[in-house]
Amino acid sequence: MATQGFEYGKYFEELQKVNLSVRPGGAGSFDGTAAITSLKGSLAWLEIFGAEQPPPGMVREGVEVSLSVWTGGALCRCDASVEKVRDDRQFAVRLTGHVRELQRREFFRLDVTLPFVWELLPGLTPEEAQARWLADRMGLWHPPEMVPAGEGYRVIGWNGRDIAPARANLSGGGIRFRVSEFVEAGSLLEVILFLSLPQPRTVCCLAEAIRCHEIALTLERGTHYQLSMKFTTISDKDREALISYLFAEQRRELKAKNERLPARGRW
Repeated sequence: MATQGFEYGKYFEELQKVNLSVRPGGAGSFDGTAAITSLKGSLAWLEIFGAEQPPPGMVREGVEVSLSVWTGGALCRCDASVEKVRDDRQFAVRLTGHVRELQRREFFRLDVTLPFVWELLPGLTPEEAQARWLADRMGLWHPPEMVPAGEGYRVIGWNGRDIAPARANLSGGGIRFRVSEFVEAGSLLEVILFLSLPQPRTVCCLAEAIRCHEIALTLERGTHYQLSMKFTTISDKDREALISYLFAEQRRELKAKNERLPARGRW
């Protein structure tokens, strides 16, 4: 049951983007992004958007879920249960209990569009990977040349080629994005991110694959996977730049949403 008198409107609002976690019990789970299309007291209608979609039948009445949202100082989470279902993408949840502060600002996650490259490091020991990271990072002192491209920016002439923007779920502690090949959990990777800050910046880090699962429903040909990884080696300055980039992207999204509100009204 919802906590008596708890004001969920202090943390959640209509048209807000939230991280959604569905845990039906037993095998299988879903982590994705949703928008709150309606909020009345403790009842929130959600719509999942983007390429990610839970398996058919996973979202059903009574299933436990959680919502998490960035509030400006921490990532806050609230438990809920599915109350009504329209389809696998649109359903209502009943918020329960208090909103809990779980993570500090460096772990704030956001869906972004940015250029990045990644490379598996098969056969390298952690020490060898660290030496590779140090050498590669030393060569990235100059700011990348970036130009607008669609929803993000494109890097021009990086090692003789252009790097187009792609969608990713990013935080100061890790990244998740779509790949066309399966990557074993525990694999070491090098990830290079190009940040469109006032002074463009290149961030190089080592990462470890946490999980890689096949995307069941996609309009693209071939087999695709969702690869999640955590950063194992990243400099403090690069992490600060990454967090600054996420803050700037969130402010940009909020500004764009506020500019649309007068014309669209609230749901």
